[in-house]
Amino acid sequence: MSGANRRKAFGQHFLIDQKIIDQIVDKTFALAKNDQAKTLIEIGPGPGAITRPLIEKFKSVGSIENFFIVEMDRRFADHWRETTQDHSEEIVVVSQDFLKVDLEPLLAKTPVHVVSNLPYSSGTAILLKLCEYPERIPAMTLMFQKEVADRLRAEPDTSDWGSLSLWVQNRWDVERLCLVPARAFRPPPKVLSEVVVVTPRKTVRIAGSEQNPALWNQLLRLAFAQRRKMLRSSLPKGSPFIMAMLEAGIPETERAERLTWDQWNTWFSKLVAIKSKS
Repeated sequence: MSGANRRKAFGQHFLIDQKIIDQIVDKTFALAKNDQAKTLIEIGPGPGAITRPLIEKFKSVGSIENFFIVEMDRRFADHWRETTQDHSEEIVVVSQDFLKVDLEPLLAKTPVHVVSNLPYSSGTAILLKLCEYPERIPAMTLMFQKEVADRLRAEPDTSDWGSLSLWVQNRWDVERLCLVPARAFRPPPKVLSEVVVVTPRKTVRIAGSEQNPALWNQLLRLAFAQRRKMLRSSLPKGSPFIMAMLEAGIPETERAERLTWDQWNTWFSKLVAIKSKS
């Protein structure tokens, strides 16, 4: 497979803008120093616009003991394995799709910081996998397609607000670091990108969601199944979800995207109480 075809297959657009690169690297190390991170993970380095400065500077954070480079493209993985052979005790190249990687060995030494120019095709799935570890990962510096970043940072009752916004923001804060124009990449994508910093909240917004993750996920999936329609059209008739919604004082005619955090919190607490009695 040619380089161009490999890029297309993996959904990669390689970052070439030095100003953006510097912002990502500088922010990553500032956060790592602040948290005394022991492990650094980069996902999908490709030819290494971010990787090279990370390798040059990671020892400046004296607490970092491990640097994992996760790359599914064997060509690039072999390159980074050869490039880092003088640091083989500290830098480990993992040649695998990140979504299939067992994270336990990578997250063994905490705190862990993650940095990545995420592929558009799998960026959201990668984020959701990482978000399962708020106790181990105090910060992530990640680049997404701007449309995805807008959803991650969205506020209630806006066009970008949805189940992804709720699920992530329940446990994490998301802040914009910088916008990234198409010309910052080779080949240039047809969309804008955005770098965000994702950090865990001290407490979840929805009480009980950590103890009942399957129920919380089910509520989000049902409520946003037909996001532009009234909740009575999305929820199973006569179900505990509707019973809890009415007990929470939420009208059947309301739409999921218009609910406030307080309304979601009350709705879910009522749902948990109903489920515990059944």
